[in-house]
Amino acid sequence: MQPSPTFRRFTISRRFALACACAALLAACAPDSVRNIQAKGFNAYLDSLQTACPNMVVGSSNISDWLRTSGSRGDDNYVYWLDQTSRLYYQRISPTQYRDSVSAALGGKSDSRALDCIVRNLPPDRPTRPPGGKLL
Repeated sequence: MQPSPTFRRFTISRRFALACACAALLAACAPDSVRNIQAKGFNAYLDSLQTACPNMVVGSSNISDWLRTSGSRGDDNYVYWLDQTSRLYYQRISPTQYRDSVSAALGGKSDSRALDCIVRNLPPDRPTRPPGGKLL
């Protein structure tokens, strides 16, 4: 015996609703630096690094190239770096925590000139949260 068309429609509707809920949940887990297009201050900070810190490399990762090309969608190192840099910018982690976490993830030294330059060029009056966003 086959299910009625009404039952099938109900099942498809439930599946669609479940898929939408899962997509919304996953989007909410994205780093603020990736999902918050209103983060004009953070974006301006990233833009300023291109001039202030040319040729930034940590381990085998070319941060300057990421900034010029907006990274690569398939590059987990870029996503991690961007998330940690956002946390640093919004004062969620200290410069020491930033250096340690990024150098460990990207395989560079904790005294990397690139990381020093990123920290040195932080705006002194940066905000503590992204505009319109929640910090987890």
